[in-house]
Amino acid sequence: MFNTLAKHKWCTATVTLREGTGKVTIKSSSVKTSVNDILYFTRIMHRDQLLYPFKVLDRVNLFDIDIIYDGIGFTAQSIAARLAISKALCSFISSKEVEYLRLAGLLTEDVRRKERKQPGKRNARRKYKFRKR
Repeated sequence: MFNTLAKHKWCTATVTLREGTGKVTIKSSSVKTSVNDILYFTRIMHRDQLLYPFKVLDRVNLFDIDIIYDGIGFTAQSIAARLAISKALCSFISSKEVEYLRLAGLLTEDVRRKERKQPGKRNARRKYKFRKR
């Protein structure tokens, strides 16, 4: 059993990974009850994000996953969970397989954040319309 934490934008995912049968349990602050299935994500793209680290290593349905989210946005949640799952998998696999995850880009965190609004501007970069008179 291994716990890990990962972030994407303003979402944080805590993942507990243990050997089992492929059961996924998801808890979120926006959803009051826990969901005992990957069907929490309505889009197939988000479900594939969760399972992609297992597909790279050909270990689908060999681990049970418990995910706890803090933050909203299905895309941010799925990407944060993918990173946390990849980090947790590193304790179960060999160093050669860790390199496969690294080459697939699964161990790299996306550190981009929203830029703050600048004084004298309409948004972060958008300027007010110029008026000569």
